[in-house]
Amino acid sequence: MLALGQYATAEALEQYLGDPGNPENLFSFRNSIELDERDEYPEAICALLNDWKVYEYYIPEDLGGKLRSWEEMLAIARTIARRDLTAAIAHGCTYLGASPVWLSGSTAQKHRVAELIKNQQQISFGLTEKDHGSDILSSETQVEKTEGGYWLAGEKWLIGNASRSKALAVFARTHAKGGPRGFSLFLVEKDQLDPTSYGYLPKIKTHGLRGANICGITFHNSHLSPDTLIEPQGTGLEIILKAFQITRTLHAGAAPSLGQADTALRVTLNFALSRELYGGTVWDIDHVRQSLIDVFADILICDCMSITAVRALHAATEQMSLISAIIKYFVPTTVEDLIHRLSAILGARFYLREEHCWGIFQKIVRDHGIISVFDGSTAVNLHGIALQLPSLAAYRSQTDIKSSEGIKERLASIFDLQQTLPDFDPQKLEIYNRGRDDILQSIEIAIADLYHLKSNPGDVPSDVLEQIITLTGEIQTVIEAQEAHLAKMGSTTAAKASKSREMFTISKQYCALHAAVACLQMWLHNRQTLGAFFQQGEWLVVCLHRLMASFYRPLDTIPPSYLENIGQEMLRLYAEDKLFSIVPLQLAKKGTLGSFDM
Repeated sequence: MLALGQYATAEALEQYLGDPGNPENLFSFRNSIELDERDEYPEAICALLNDWKVYEYYIPEDLGGKLRSWEEMLAIARTIARRDLTAAIAHGCTYLGASPVWLSGSTAQKHRVAELIKNQQQISFGLTEKDHGSDILSSETQVEKTEGGYWLAGEKWLIGNASRSKALAVFARTHAKGGPRGFSLFLVEKDQLDPTSYGYLPKIKTHGLRGANICGITFHNSHLSPDTLIEPQGTGLEIILKAFQITRTLHAGAAPSLGQADTALRVTLNFALSRELYGGTVWDIDHVRQSLIDVFADILICDCMSITAVRALHAATEQMSLISAIIKYFVPTTVEDLIHRLSAILGARFYLREEHCWGIFQKIVRDHGIISVFDGSTAVNLHGIALQLPSLAAYRSQTDIKSSEGIKERLASIFDLQQTLPDFDPQKLEIYNRGRDDILQSIEIAIADLYHLKSNPGDVPSDVLEQIITLTGEIQTVIEAQEAHLAKMGSTTAAKASKSREMFTISKQYCALHAAVACLQMWLHNRQTLGAFFQQGEWLVVCLHRLMASFYRPLDTIPPSYLENIGQEMLRLYAEDKLFSIVPLQLAKKGTLGSFDM
């Protein structure tokens, strides 16, 4: 398989951190479990990440950091999250807090935050409030302008690293009536405040992430200097919505879920291969083997979607209001489901906080449950998708996508993993997509490419290609039916019903269709560079079946040989200590104690 330079950093970090299954390593499963049992912050682990200077990847390159590629950042964050979600979130919160400054801060503010992060200081994001949750336009924390600056008063709740951070971005009401233009963001450095003007709420006890510093902060007429406003005033909501397009895609969606999914499958596969039952191993049971293959396929789907999304941040930046919401809904909920299915295979062991693999699976169950809530819940993201469905359907019905200016170049930039990505330009982020979704709307281009491939099949087996063509045609049929239904509803009716069960169902289907086309295009653009298994395309047939089966007519049976070959690939990656991914990074080799040998 072709080496991809954008993944070299994550592989280097992986080797530095060592085998998490070796209890002697600092960043081991056993150590993470012991910290969790004591509700203890992962201080030493975060220091280990700082020693490697992971924090430099939270700072844009033009400010002296190393953040240049979201694809690279995804791989780095995934490497950390596969070991422990508590540490991943504890360390990664700094990017969340800094993101409003990177998007809209003054030059001085950007350099100040970069300086703080380089000095290994943490940045928090003071957004939510106890009485209002995700309804941020009801926030009561307020700022009043005064001679020589501002007065800040109110309380922020469920804030990561609130009591540990050096500074935080605070979302506050700056107009008495509130509304979309009634809120602003302020960069607040605590040591610039009167110590008596702010305080902390007690650390909140949580079901998972027990060691994370999640608490609240209160401000009692704290005086802020004039240069704390992240200008212009009244744009707080817009800045947050744009920042979320990055954080929902990466830090609150793809990376934590993919990292946790990899470990969940790995420890379950270890159990299935080693546990003797009924005269054989658990792996020998047909139902178990099929379930594990299904989980592997679901990880590959989420993998394709996530890599597509982070590359789209560079190449289709204007479309991220939709793509980020799709990732934030689809990936965490899919991983939640596959964790549940894996728990059935582990049986009683999934429930143990000790014994099997030091209880890491049980920690995953508890920790991952919060991911679908971070940076907007499942309902919030489905509602955001529903609001855009009418314009998406109208745009596709009125546009010849195949002849749209620059579409093929953008698709190649998004999907061809050999292509160098354009620099990320945050000024291109938009609140709405204006009807565009290059990924799903490229279905006709994909079909044309498939028929061209059929006339020049090369190394693609004819039976596999025929199945892919058939499935792609069915995907197109469902897309057109969905668009016809939305047209019949009318944009006004659809908008009014955006929170209805019907529109949420359509939104879920849209996400599955978007995922299907992402997988298809990923295969078309990389089938000759990502190795024989990827090129063969059997995995793609299985993934398309899985995506369509939940809402489409009964599909033909998948040839058993396809499933057998996918299972063998999963076993190969497991045996060779490689990531369960279309880009199977080399993981840290098992030490002499051996991962999970207990």
